Amino acid sequence: MNRRRLTLRLCAATIAATVLAAIGGAPASALTLGNTGSGRPALALAGARMYIAWAGSSGTAAAKQLVVGYSTSAGLRITKVAGDERVPQGEGAALDADGTGVYVAWPAGDNGNTLTVAYTTGAVLTCRTAFTGVVSAHAPALATDPAGVRHLAWTDPAGHLNVGRLNSAACATGGTMTLTHRVVLPETSVAGPALVYDDSGSSNLGIVLAWASGDAGHSIQVGSFTGSATLSHRSQVTASAGSTHAPGLSSTTADLYVTFRGDNGSVFYGYSEGCIPSCFYASDMGEQAAAGVGQPADGDYHYYTYFDPTGHLVIAHL
Repeated sequence: MNRRRLTLRLCAATIAATVLAAIGGAPASALTLGNTGSGRPALALAGARMYIAWAGSSGTAAAKQLVVGYSTSAGLRITKVAGDERVPQGEGAALDADGTGVYVAWPAGDNGNTLTVAYTTGAVLTCRTAFTGVVSAHAPALATDPAGVRHLAWTDPAGHLNVGRLNSAACATGGTMTLTHRVVLPETSVAGPALVYDDSGSSNLGIVLAWASGDAGHSIQVGSFTGSATLSHRSQVTASAGSTHAPGLSSTTADLYVTFRGDNGSVFYGYSEGCIPSCFYASDMGEQAAAGVGQPADGDYHYYTYFDPTGHLVIAHL
């Protein structure tokens, strides 16, 4: 049995044990919920909680309700966080856990898609900060490095990828967050980016971006960000279909993984096998998605989430 297959089986066994303990029954590889919405949902794991955020069904096309919630039962039951934030239909939010709660970033659909960030431990959104003049055309992405530096990536109205640093130190004293070290990349995307800190042990690329390129093949591109406008370790995901939707990224102790919704409507799940930039492969999972496919930044459990063609939220795992 190869390393990747063994790793996935071990991860699946861990998830199975968790769900069995939570519901006292047999686990399923995909859980379809009664919740509906659109775009790329986001997941993050903080302690015993799975946080999830998505663009809900209520509201106008320009300003759907942003739903943020958490579950202690692997998604079976979701407790919603109080709030009335808005995102464009077909988009969503980004989540990044700090061990206690999560940071939430989204394009404010009721404020010209202004990039907005808040924090929650499950009750309400706190330290809400709207970055005036910074517009995110699609759902953004968040990731934190081992030094505690939180990175925020988004696609600007011209389609260019942007990366900045999110500083939340002032939240503890009633202040707001700041966005610094903004870099506008020459790369463009037709959707929101994915972001992760790669400490997998096989590639160790640091902060890594993935995005849906506007080329003829709609390829998913991957590259590591080191603070400049030039990405290193550039790679293109090899798959039987391209994508015009936002991808997801995760890093485990074994590998770097990518998920996306292919132009054929299927969910694709891929891995690098530690050989970026020479290879990055993704396979059709045989599941149908309506839009982007999201994963938590901490991918050790191999959860991924999406909306099925009927608009229902699905939480799946390998």
